[in-house]
This record gives sequence, structure tokens and C-alpha cells, in this order.
Amino acid sequence: MHVSLQDVAAELASRGLLATDVGNVANVHIADVNHDSRKVHADTLFCCISGARTNGHQFVDAVASSGASALLVTQDAEYPLPFLKVLDDRRAMAYAAHVVHGRPSQEVPVFGVTGTNGKTTTAAMLSSILRGAGMSPHVFGTLNSERTTPEATDLQREMRRAINEGAQSVVMEVTSHALQLQRVAGVQFAAGIFTNLGHDHLDFHGTMENYFEAKAELFSTTTTRVAIVNIDDTWGMKLAESLEGRYAGSDLVRVSINEAQNLQSTLANSTFTWRGKNIALPLGGLFNVSNALLAASAAEVYGVSLEAIVEGLEALQVVPGRVQKVSNSSGVHAFVDFAHTPDSLQAMLSSARASAGKGRVIVVFGCGGDRDREKRPEMGRVASEIADIVIVTSDNSRSEDPASIIADICSGMGKTRPVEIANRREAITHAVNLAQSGDVVIVAGKGHETLQLIGTMSLPFSDVEELELAFAQKEAVSS
Repeated sequence: MHVSLQDVAAELASRGLLATDVGNVANVHIADVNHDSRKVHADTLFCCISGARTNGHQFVDAVASSGASALLVTQDAEYPLPFLKVLDDRRAMAYAAHVVHGRPSQEVPVFGVTGTNGKTTTAAMLSSILRGAGMSPHVFGTLNSERTTPEATDLQREMRRAINEGAQSVVMEVTSHALQLQRVAGVQFAAGIFTNLGHDHLDFHGTMENYFEAKAELFSTTTTRVAIVNIDDTWGMKLAESLEGRYAGSDLVRVSINEAQNLQSTLANSTFTWRGKNIALPLGGLFNVSNALLAASAAEVYGVSLEAIVEGLEALQVVPGRVQKVSNSSGVHAFVDFAHTPDSLQAMLSSARASAGKGRVIVVFGCGGDRDREKRPEMGRVASEIADIVIVTSDNSRSEDPASIIADICSGMGKTRPVEIANRREAITHAVNLAQSGDVVIVAGKGHETLQLIGTMSLPFSDVEELELAFAQKEAVSS
């Protein structure tokens, strides 16, 4: 598919993004848009993005040699190729990709899911519903993308490919970074879902208010037709109130766990009644009931039948690293979960406490290095207030000293004093060896991840596999 550069220019002009009038570019045709000079090929529009580490303008000669047809620039210079000068490089790049790839989000319904916690699970639930309803979803998210929300050039290209191969809907996790960096500019959303907002990414956003404003960008009425908001969350209620004048009537859907009648929930599963239908959700935790209601509401507003919604939720497959049960013969209830924020850890441990009965709650967790330091003592506080045994360990320490990160976490602890074991494998093994029949063991923070980032090394590491191995070793000794 080739598009005239003149058509791209017209789109950017209509968005107020073109800095100057352009000359005769009607004879220039584009088949792809890219911002990575290493991936440029013939008929590519190369976008000279000014980033934190590099400036795309320095690669102009290289991409010209690689066959690029045109440039998208922000600087005045003599260029060897036809070019469009724009006012906002990232936003212009997104709209250019939107045009070049045939405006894919206008062909199928696109559902965007944003929030601090629950994006991956809610997206999986909605995808299961849509799949069962015959709407063949393509999913963008943590589990199948290099970035949770791909860069605009990759996002638009992949949407076009998926639709050409038969996708009839798209479900997309939309991060605050993606919204602030304009990765989803140009995407038309049939519905936007807000799960919650908690302490995370303040190293990038600075304040919770800035973080909230970034998330709220998904609900611009120019890009999102229906807003579906969890009003049990304080920030969700604030969002719903702010949207009242922008969304009319049924286009603003407030969702609360109070809609779930006859609710029974453990860490293994939940049952409830919604819209008069009984639902057996094969995923535990009250927070996942909230996620299910959000997914169900999104499907409902798009016209999916209640029967298909129930069937889709009940057919949900294991979501890797999300309250993922690890079976064992020791009578211990063991789970791996991605909980890596104060709110998500509190939700997970509260559900564990409710499920434990007379058993103890044992948690293993750490915090990532080179990331939001302010949440570390908060996570320590949460763990110490709810769990009986807290084992603090490493979690992608990156360039930081694991002992320093552990000290930050422990500084917030009071009620339950921690066991400090920097080696994550040894920490998991210690938890398993302490656990007795009826106890609940939670290994939190990494979830689905299969690497441990230490210094400059990326080492194979899976919490699920390590937990399974620790139980196998314990059971072999006791047999």
C-alpha cells in the first residue's frame, strides 16, 4: 500500500501540526513510516525524533542511502530528500503512520485499557469475551509486545497487518508513557477503560496529579467514544466526575463491584451474579472481579450478548503471572502475581488473608532498581501490615545495589519485621521451606517475566519455575 506524501501533509495540516506550507510532493509516495534509522527501507517516511539520547536529524544521510523517500523534521536545514516540517514530532509521526497504514482503527473496534493495575488481566478478559463472540481480537500488551503499548509507527503497522490477517477487533493496554509520548495519537477507540490509579511511575510523571492527567488523556472525546470507569477507585471517581460534561448519557459508564451480587471470592476463583446471570470466574481476588466487570461492561456497550459475556469470562485461560496458582502436594496455597505497586500488593495480600483462614500469609517481593524509589517504603508498610512473614528480596535491581533497595523497602516496615534475602531464588526457597499446610505463599512483583535484570546482565529467571522447583525439592526431601 502506497500513500501520497501530499495526503500525509494534508492530514498533518488538518491537525495543526504542519509548521510550513509544503511544495509539490504529490509524486512522492510512502509505504511505511519509521523512526528507527536501522529499519528504514525503500518508500519509507523517516521521522527525525528528538529523543533523550539521540536526535533523528543526525541520521538523515544514512536513511537517504537506505532508500528512504521522505523525511519528517522539526529543524531548518538543507535536506537530501523531500520533507515535511512539523511542530510536534511525536504527534505528527503518529498521525502520519495512521494515514500511511490506511487508518486501521476506523475499520474495527479498538478497546483501550489504562490504569496502574489490572490492565493485562482486564485486556485478557475482554479478549476472551470478544473471541467467544466471534470478533477475533488482536491484543497489544505486556504479554505480547516489546513495549506494553508499542511506538506509534509499530502500533499502526501491526494493526494493519492484524486486520489484513483477519482480526475483527483490537484490545490494547494503554500506558501513561504511551499517552504522554503520543503513541496512540490517531487511534480511534470504541471504548476506553480505566481500572484504577496507584503509586507508580512517579520517577517519570513527578506527581500523582501529573500521572492522573496522563491517564485521562485516553478519554478525550475526539478519540474515545465510550468511557468505562471504575468508580470504586478514588481517582476513577475523580475521572468520572471530570468527564460528565464531555460524555453524554450512556457514553459514560460507571462501574462498581457493588454490581456483583452473591459475591464469593478466594484466591483461586470467584462467583457472582451480574445482570441476572451467574458467573464463575476462574481467577481469584476481589480486584479481578472489578476487572471482570469492566471487561463485561465494555463488551456490553458494544452490543455483545450477556450469554457471550458470561461464556467468555468463564472460558478465561490462565493469565501468566496474574494470581497464577502453582500446584504442590504440600497443602500450601502458592501463587505468583505481578503486584509491583503498593495498591496491587495490598489487594493481593488482602485477598490472601481472606483466603488463608487459620493459615499464615507469607510474601516474597522486592522493588525494581532505577525506578520510582518513593513507592518502596510504601510497599514495605503494606506487606508488614498484612502478611505474617515478609521476605524482602531483589527484583530487577539493574544498576542499583540490591541491599540499598531492600533497605528502602524495610524503612517503611513496622508491624512484621522482614527477612532479608537478596538472592531471589534463595528467598523463594526459604518461603517454601517455611510454609506449612494451609499457609498461603505469594511471590510478587515479576509475574510473567522470564528475566532478572542485574547490572548490565539479563539472566533467565521465572518466579513460577522457581516456585515449582522449590516445592519439588521440599517434597523430595520429605518423601
